[in-house]
Amino acid sequence: MAYLNLAAIRTCTEAEGPGKRFAIWSQGCLRRCPGCCNPHMQPMERKHLVKVDKLMELILKSKAEEDIEGVSFIGGEPVLQAEGFAELAQYCQKVGLSVLLFTGYYYEDLLAMEDDDIDRLLRNTDILVDGEFIESLRDQERDWVGSENQHVIFLSDRYNAGIEFEHGVHNTEIRISDGGVGINGWPLEI
Repeated sequence: MAYLNLAAIRTCTEAEGPGKRFAIWSQGCLRRCPGCCNPHMQPMERKHLVKVDKLMELILKSKAEEDIEGVSFIGGEPVLQAEGFAELAQYCQKVGLSVLLFTGYYYEDLLAMEDDDIDRLLRNTDILVDGEFIESLRDQERDWVGSENQHVIFLSDRYNAGIEFEHGVHNTEIRISDGGVGINGWPLEI
């Protein structure tokens, strides 16, 4: 069983893909896109080391209690931890949950890497949002896509093409709990 180095999780969100989702933010990214909304997740440092089977338990609990339809892998850069995310994606598919993967790498580049773990991650992904974030091309039309250069690639037939235009607005969620305030989704512009 693999481990993942995580920056954050949300057991239920409606801002990180279609429907209700369990969202996992990985720690570490080599892309360093200017204007990234998660610059604190870029350093290649240990944050929260979590065993994949523990995440499986949390996801199953969220499926039962929150009625989630899928899981979103966000960053940081999830592909840098492809072994653990592939294991988790395979599990999600097995229990009937969809997988959405956000990556700063383009699909063609991922395939060219000829990495077994990346290939397994892609085989168990339903929607891939690929490409680096370009601040000057901020996407104002697609629900959960950062910039216009990024592609939404449907790797399965679970979702219909165009679902990323369903609401025509970016969501920002603010969650208040005993542990503090958490914000996810489209960054607030103040």
